[in-house]
Amino acid sequence: MIKQASKVFIGAMLLGASLLLGASAQAHHSGAMYDDHKTVTIKGTVAKFEWSNPHVYVYLQQLVGTDKVLWEVECSPPSILKRLGWNQDTVHVGDTLQITGAPLRDQSKKGILPSQIRHGDTVLFDRKGEVGRLAKVDETSAAVHGRRLDGVWVTALAVKVEELLDPDKLALTPKGKKAAHNFDEKTMHPGAQCVPYPSPMFMTTPDLKRITTAGNTLLIDGEFDGAQRTVRMDPASHEATRSVQGDSIGHWEGDTLVIDTVQFTDHALGNGYGVPSGAGKHLVERMTLDADGKKLRYHFELTDPEYLAKPVSAEADWVFRPDLQYAPLKCDPENAARYRH
Repeated sequence: MIKQASKVFIGAMLLGASLLLGASAQAHHSGAMYDDHKTVTIKGTVAKFEWSNPHVYVYLQQLVGTDKVLWEVECSPPSILKRLGWNQDTVHVGDTLQITGAPLRDQSKKGILPSQIRHGDTVLFDRKGEVGRLAKVDETSAAVHGRRLDGVWVTALAVKVEELLDPDKLALTPKGKKAAHNFDEKTMHPGAQCVPYPSPMFMTTPDLKRITTAGNTLLIDGEFDGAQRTVRMDPASHEATRSVQGDSIGHWEGDTLVIDTVQFTDHALGNGYGVPSGAGKHLVERMTLDADGKKLRYHFELTDPEYLAKPVSAEADWVFRPDLQYAPLKCDPENAARYRH
């Protein structure tokens, strides 16, 4: 059964992996509109395949007697499906697919959250094992050297981070508890307006990241939201301007890049799913390069006295993979807001 845990990322992916974790809600939305107590299997012809951000959609035309029924199949973001072997050519109009999953609660509409997608004898998607696949990233012979981290990295899914940022497990202030209780994703979710997730969620999403050095500035891009962070190296102080990713300043301590970030704009999901962040949010991150130059251990400590009753800290791994292509898609506003309807 899909429960209300691990809401920050698992839900966002709309992956059935949430069932394996006893979790669900989406970084984009919670999936509450689907009836996780029911399972349906449909077979039909692909009428449309939408490779778009934040969600990939398959529209399947099913023949029921002499009637044609069009099903909307909501899949994970392209950044996540890429890690599972998909691309924009995985599905084609005219393909015959068999899809099993949870149907919409509103039976007047035909929609499904897939747990398995099959094309003949080929399994294109199966929620079983998805968590393991996203948590494991193979290393290559490529490595970075010294303090230049430029290149493509893959963030491994850290289940403990997802669990930690669940509002039911976070230590919240009374204001934080009230905000989480009153959160309405249909009217309050920033993702519906293509507003990206701030860090640390940005940094722990299991997508491809790209680091680029430009003078005294470090740029960190993420495929999931197509968002970018700017880290100013060794400045005298923070700037006063607030932004979604805040004002980040960095310095090196041996093989560890330390990033200090303040000046976050208010965000309805800035500290967890349904847990907002405010002007007092403060994030300290440490990215430590291993001896082989192939992996970064990412560690963060998050404080926000307005909403969090105590600091939150966790860590995840980044693996250097310059052999992979970093190719983010811009957020499509119509696609992002589609779940509201």
